[in-house]
Amino acid sequence: MSTEPAPVGHAHPQTDSFSAIGNVFYFVADLDAAVEWYAARLHRRPTIRGGALVAFELGGSRLTLHAADEVNSPGPSGTVPYWTVPDVDAIVADWTAHGARTHRGPKTVFTGERLCQLLDPFGNLFAVREEPSDRVDEHR
Repeated sequence: MSTEPAPVGHAHPQTDSFSAIGNVFYFVADLDAAVEWYAARLHRRPTIRGGALVAFELGGSRLTLHAADEVNSPGPSGTVPYWTVPDVDAIVADWTAHGARTHRGPKTVFTGERLCQLLDPFGNLFAVREEPSDRVDEHR
């Protein structure tokens, strides 16, 4: 099996099957507290509950909270999925008022996207992005 990348613009049978991110797991020490906190921040109840995990459906993807164990523990570790939201600053204001801390941002980057990484009260990194906008906003 070749490990050479396919030329740009050419199909590759293994990577052509990739789709959108289906599930993002956050590991938490206190599952019940995390479920309540996320339910309040996301304005929705979990759709799946079972054993050590609880999941929320978010725009075609799933956020799963899982009890921390000997294999996985809470905390940022270098991979940052960004959830698209209509207003990054509104999310930041609400979440920081309820125990989250800004980790990076909020800021508008060269692409015009508004980004922010937040640390939830359980030590996990939750990042949000806003599509580029043509509007002028002096707070950005």
